[in-house]
Amino acid sequence: MLRFFRTNSAIDETAATTKKRSLILIALICLVVYMVGALGSNFIIAIPTYAAVSEDPEVVALMSQSDVDNETMSKTLDEALTRFYADAPIWVNYVNLFSTVAVIIAVVAYCVIVEKRRLFTVGLAKKGMLREYLVGLLIGVLMFSFAYGCAILSGDISFGGFNAGVSYESILIFFLAYIIQGASEEIMLRGFLFTTVAANQGVLIALLLNSGVFAWLHFANPGITPLAVFNLFLFGVFATLFYLRRGSIWGICAIHSVWNFAQGNIFGCSVSGGDVSETLFTTVHNGSTLWSGGAFGPEGGLGVTVVFAIGIIVLAPMKNKNVKDFFSVRCKHFV
Repeated sequence: MLRFFRTNSAIDETAATTKKRSLILIALICLVVYMVGALGSNFIIAIPTYAAVSEDPEVVALMSQSDVDNETMSKTLDEALTRFYADAPIWVNYVNLFSTVAVIIAVVAYCVIVEKRRLFTVGLAKKGMLREYLVGLLIGVLMFSFAYGCAILSGDISFGGFNAGVSYESILIFFLAYIIQGASEEIMLRGFLFTTVAANQGVLIALLLNSGVFAWLHFANPGITPLAVFNLFLFGVFATLFYLRRGSIWGICAIHSVWNFAQGNIFGCSVSGGDVSETLFTTVHNGSTLWSGGAFGPEGGLGVTVVFAIGIIVLAPMKNKNVKDFFSVRCKHFV
């Protein structure tokens, strides 16, 4: 049982090279770093969005006038934004996913510049990086396929076959975008939050906290249910253990990314309550939602519960891998 809560080399170095902090202070620091990243994401999204909205006929007509007051301009822009998002082009989805790179930048910048930490302390280990990622992709596909198969066997859904109108270019862009999006959540929650809390408060508290935060971040998603919240918490536990056991963030980044990609763009299911516009195959819902998850997608169904429970059981007795070859990138001006 003690092995379950054992630290790895990333946690050990974080504990040895950073100041001891209270849980509240760590939570505040992580919140600020996340908010900075979120603001960066919003800025990235705002640039092309407002460029598109500025071409709205009503906005163009208003801007051609010389005596427009701020209230009228603001109201017109809000209405144009509403029309834009009511029938948003697919590039908006791309930008939303790619924009999460700002969260990765915020975490790396804080750790390197402010805390002067080596990057492996947020899981960015150099040794075996490509192998870890490729193995993670395979594991992620197999895990979701198993959960999807459970939903089919239950009768909740049926496989609808190939989507003849699919755009392969769009599928590829989504895959690349999910690589960024999945990595942003894992580096923020597992690499940064978990490692920092574990170095100060222990592995158990860190595991429970970051898993709870991961579930909480999805509370406002469409179609959320108690089972979906529980499954999201289970994924947090599974992801934390996977990172802890492997000593590297790359594998769980790959699992997270390919899970979302396979769920939405391959099999045509909702991704945490979000609809997907471009899918390789289609899925037919047959009424019951216990195993399919309904509007939230498979993550709200029992098939995912089974998959993550098995994953946790498999990982729990394993030994932690202490990687010895790390990225040692530092900001020379500050270090």
